[in-house]
Amino acid sequence: MALSEEEARALDDVRRGLVSVHNGYRGATECYLWSAGGRVPLWECQALDRLLRRGLAAISAHRGAADTPLVLTDLGPPAA
Repeated sequence: MALSEEEARALDDVRRGLVSVHNGYRGATECYLWSAGGRVPLWECQALDRLLRRGLAAISAHRGAADTPLVLTDLGPPAA
């Protein structure tokens, strides 16, 4: 299945290590964050959710950390 333009851009941001997930620690809202700071825009959050459901990206497990990076899975980016 082909990726949309938004999904391809989001997957590239994951590949470059630019996106983290805030886990809602201490009552804060669970959300995607840029590794450099700030919230990821809604369109990219939706694309990231689709990538996670498709198994192309995963949330890296870091015990006790409030923010954890998204990483590519073994499926990785599809061949062109």
